Amino acid sequence: MRNKVYEKKSSFMSFRPVADGTRAHEKIAHQLKNAIFEKRIQPGEKLPAERELAEIFHTSRVTVRSAILTLQNVGLVNIKKGTGGGTFVVQDIGAAEVSERLRDIIKWKDISIQNVIEVRGIIEPQVAYNAAKNATDEDIRSIWATIRELENFFKVKTKFQSSDENFHRALAEAAKNPLLSVFQAALIDILFKFIYNVNWQEEYKKSILFHHTNIAKKVERKDPEAAMQAMIDHLSDMHRILSQSPVKKELGWLGV
Repeated sequence: MRNKVYEKKSSFMSFRPVADGTRAHEKIAHQLKNAIFEKRIQPGEKLPAERELAEIFHTSRVTVRSAILTLQNVGLVNIKKGTGGGTFVVQDIGAAEVSERLRDIIKWKDISIQNVIEVRGIIEPQVAYNAAKNATDEDIRSIWATIRELENFFKVKTKFQSSDENFHRALAEAAKNPLLSVFQAALIDILFKFIYNVNWQEEYKKSILFHHTNIAKKVERKDPEAAMQAMIDHLSDMHRILSQSPVKKELGWLGV
């Protein structure tokens, strides 16, 4: 037992003491971030209690608590209450965390839905291009599965929306560029907060299904240029659909 305790504490032996004062909590947060990024603290690992961290950094528990909250706010740790609780490093950082930060930026800068759609028009054709170049057989099966799912859920609004999102996420996975995938997924998450309010007429649904199918065929055929053009055509059609739905210009278009 003593060896296990020592082994756990040894992960934190490289930390430097931080004197209480201006920005002390930021210095602690910076050291903890580096340890997480360098995998000296593993995903899912529980951090020592506030008292132990205060001893390690030679500072107060209040300062340590502020540092932990800083890490929580940027999505690096989760704080769990109750038996077995504590502060745990997250297993992964992905689109949800990026989406949250992006929503804050959009609200702060009063960015319009048109701006978001324009950025989507830049990113998604490249996603389709990369998917056609890099998709594995398993990726292609996943893409076709989302199309079958979309067709089955035409009559259920929430299912229709999630199936539509799943198609674009499957394409991003096939693109084999993790950073591009994170940006795309965060953008889709934000955009669908608006798209959810669209009145999905049958003509719209059939058009989306047609374009998804066309993109999938080009990806399966391993034709990057054709896949890119098929996505451009799809986004152009989506612009037509959205132009027929009232667009809120005020700060609250995200509904959050």
